Amino acid sequence: MICIRISLAGALIAAACVPPAAHAAVASEAYPSKPIRFLVGFPPGGGNDTIARMVGQKLSERFGKPVVIDNRPGAGGNMAAQFLTSAPADGHTILMISASHPIQGLLKKGLPYDPIRDFTGVSQLVVYRSVLLAHPGFGGTSLRDLIALAKSKPGTLNFASAGNGSASHLAGELLKYTAKVDMTHVPYKGTAQAVTDLLAGRVHVMFAPLLTAMPQLQSGKLRGLGVTTKNRSRVLPDVPAVAEAVPGYDNPGWYGIVAPPATPKRILDRLNAEVIQVLSLPDVVEKLQAEDMDIVKATPAHLDAVRKAELVKWTRVVKETGIQAD
Repeated sequence: MICIRISLAGALIAAACVPPAAHAAVASEAYPSKPIRFLVGFPPGGGNDTIARMVGQKLSERFGKPVVIDNRPGAGGNMAAQFLTSAPADGHTILMISASHPIQGLLKKGLPYDPIRDFTGVSQLVVYRSVLLAHPGFGGTSLRDLIALAKSKPGTLNFASAGNGSASHLAGELLKYTAKVDMTHVPYKGTAQAVTDLLAGRVHVMFAPLLTAMPQLQSGKLRGLGVTTKNRSRVLPDVPAVAEAVPGYDNPGWYGIVAPPATPKRILDRLNAEVIQVLSLPDVVEKLQAEDMDIVKATPAHLDAVRKAELVKWTRVVKETGIQAD
């Protein structure tokens, strides 16, 4: 009995002498304890799905746990976002978002969640350019031609999007607002479906991430009229910036990961650190740079600041144009 008491006392003393950092390391190693569900609010084949699968696969390899992509398309990504709001705040359910996510409350009446308050940043992943794609038979060869047609025949040209309130929808609305033209919005349930109808000539134009657009541009099946940033793309130098025909147009896109707001900081920090390591892998860097994406390696707080800035940017535009996604 004496020996047992001495042993227990020794163990307690030893535990007390372990540095706090070691305790934190042990705690963080408990995560993840099961597969991670990675929600994507659009069908397979779009830019956000492609990036989620790339990052998810690498995270799975690093964690030694499956990262399962869960596509929940609908309502411009809001079905997946709403699902996250009821998920446990334990880091085992995360959501891919784009620049359109923070402003959903401006676009949809009665949205059952607050896009800023009800989510917390994990990591911004990339900033990217989208390209305005046109079917070769739309009636012109340039963005200036498109604008002239839209002004001569208001409402007769249409633009497709990945859904009401999606990033591609907002890019089209911003073009209408900045160029002062009237085009009809045709929403789909994802980028892949919209591109299919654009290829068939059922719609005239649409904005899409370069990641999605490149195969169609390289094959010549679709024409690039302009990219959404002030500067031209490194991989499409012959395609002008939209701003060259429509001064003031600047609409870079981005992807990021969010989690429920009560997620413990140690889990957010672990996720963030692992995502940054994934974004540093040579094969990931090569793939993203080939699609002209700028890699972002920053803190969860950085993404939260970006989300709030996006809301400020779009509040004025939405109020002046009356854009709604219902």
